[in-house]
Amino acid sequence: MEQEIVITLKRVTDRHGDMGEAYLWGAARNVVRLYWRKRYRQARRFRHLVESNRGEMVAGKWTFVSDDGDNEARMDAKATLATLPERLVEIGYKRLNGEELNTADEWYWMRHKAKLDCRKRGDQLSEWEKKRVMQLHNKGLSVSKIARTLGRGRKTVDLCLVRTGLREAPPYLARKSM
Repeated sequence: MEQEIVITLKRVTDRHGDMGEAYLWGAARNVVRLYWRKRYRQARRFRHLVESNRGEMVAGKWTFVSDDGDNEARMDAKATLATLPERLVEIGYKRLNGEELNTADEWYWMRHKAKLDCRKRGDQLSEWEKKRVMQLHNKGLSVSKIARTLGRGRKTVDLCLVRTGLREAPPYLARKSM
């Protein structure tokens, strides 16, 4: 900050000559004003969310800022994560980030994934996933967006919608078992 003020004062005196002490004082004051303006602007842009039992706090007001229409699924995920062992959560984060699991983690994952009610096949949906697909379809989301939201394949979502009668079978599914 001090260096910025000195550099600015040097530029002012080089450009305008000796304008007097008041003019230089004003130039230095503007440097300080711009510094604080920039700092407050950055603070507003990078506010941290404080989450509690009453919601999420931003800028001193309690609001639900993450209202993406999927609060139930988010709360279910938080509740599920709270009940899982810490090692299983770490393995989940490794899988999410695409990291390779070592042999011990792989065996641990195989033994304990039943706690998550994991599917045995990639094209099978659990009951809550089927309900979620129907809910998102009724909201007007495309099949691709539903698949991305659930982390499933488009073909799996299409098959679910066809079986529930909410959609006609696309040509690539009509040729297969229906």
